[in-house]
Amino acid sequence: MSEAPAAKDLATIPLGTMFSPRVANMLGRQGIRTLADLMTYTYYDLSCLPAFGGGTMATIDAALAERGLRLDRHDPHQPTLLEEFATVLEQRDQLLALIERITDSVSTVEGLRDIDTTLGGMDTKPTVRQAAITHRRDDRS
Repeated sequence: MSEAPAAKDLATIPLGTMFSPRVANMLGRQGIRTLADLMTYTYYDLSCLPAFGGGTMATIDAALAERGLRLDRHDPHQPTLLEEFATVLEQRDQLLALIERITDSVSTVEGLRDIDTTLGGMDTKPTVRQAAITHRRDDRS
């Protein structure tokens, strides 16, 4: 298995040596001229550029893979795994607090009211990813 190029080498590798003239020109029009320039973009960034469809992205991925490299795949509009995990923990804490209140309640009616109130404030239908996205939006507001 070959070793990935050193960071200083990336700046000197022109994309014309890695890609067809068409792909190298497409990247050049975006100001991406060297491998170091290319590696500052995520897969999502490039796929949002005009004319960068699935075929172009596959070509870029293959050329990078030959050098032991790959573009970051994170979509900035989606929550990270850490944000999803934090949402799961938050929902767990809400449910544990509800269970504790129910077991401490004096009457069944009071316990049912607690359940209704707590679950009324929680959206129990979305997936964890959807809940994390909502939580992320709420944090930014």
